[in-house]
Amino acid sequence: MSDNQIKNIEGIWMTGLKDAKVEITIDDTGKAQGRIVWMLRDKEEDGGPRIDKLNPDSSKREVLLENMIMLSDFQYKGNGVWEDGEVYDPDSGKTYSGSIQNAGPNVLKMRGYVGIKLFGRTELWMRDSL
Repeated sequence: MSDNQIKNIEGIWMTGLKDAKVEITIDDTGKAQGRIVWMLRDKEEDGGPRIDKLNPDSSKREVLLENMIMLSDFQYKGNGVWEDGEVYDPDSGKTYSGSIQNAGPNVLKMRGYVGIKLFGRTELWMRDSL
């Protein structure tokens, strides 16, 4: 596994719905994580910043969505594939198992699923910038 293959996941990615940008980095343990760095709809209906109001943990419902970690603990398995991570969906307050696959130099296949990969959804994320 080359360092370039591993590092290719790093950067800013536009989500499949084009409503958010996520910055993916690799931490000191070699795991990939991603945080929200931009949202199309960045304000609540009352004009305040969007918060994690659907989080099942009531102590986290006032956390700002911007800069929040939504991808965590993805481990590189080789051939451009990252697995065993979690994807948090702030629109539902649910956390899913996840996998990420390089689908080209500027494209990621992001899959969130429950239990087994068969029961899930895949989005194509495009490399972007801020």
